[in-house]
Amino acid sequence: MTFFQTREFKFQPLRQDGKIETIPFLNAVENSTLPFLQLLGPTAFASVISDIKGNITKLTKKYELDKVKYNTLQDIVETEIEEKTQFVKNSATDALMWLKRTLEFIRGFIHHMIDGEESGKSAQISYEANLKPYHSWMIQKIFSLVLKAVPYRKDIIQQLGQGADEETVVVDTNEFLKLFDENIDAIIAMYKSKDIDMQFKA
Repeated sequence: MTFFQTREFKFQPLRQDGKIETIPFLNAVENSTLPFLQLLGPTAFASVISDIKGNITKLTKKYELDKVKYNTLQDIVETEIEEKTQFVKNSATDALMWLKRTLEFIRGFIHHMIDGEESGKSAQISYEANLKPYHSWMIQKIFSLVLKAVPYRKDIIQQLGQGADEETVVVDTNEFLKLFDENIDAIIAMYKSKDIDMQFKA
């Protein structure tokens, strides 16, 4: 079985109302995307891994305040909008926004690489599209070093395959991407529809 097939927690289809249940989503992020980054390089991607973990923690703490009220990501954001706390520092809305951007970077990287692009270029293309616009000059410089540490495509494919051939890796990874994309696209749509995708730089 390939890397993404062996994940204990996977991204789930959207509910019939189009919402994303909070805990299954956070479990999937923690169990799928974090191990993928660790596979790329736990040292090189340490800051990205730490950022994701921090945002998962913020969202989990929000959920635990009222597990019924905050059952979905949309419930969390909509409640903060009603309470006018969505733009407050360290709000759950802010945490989800940054988590969304980082996940957009990861999925873009995977898409380009699985489609045949060399891994370094895949990471660069996705970074410029999804994270660079929100990073200060200093963070951009730091991230440029991170991108240079990305392993070669053939080595990543080999690690994802866990003994399987490249064709199998591509098929299985594309299957993983279907629900990953569905979840991320739903979050992007929510932020756009509510005009809360803040443009300030980190």
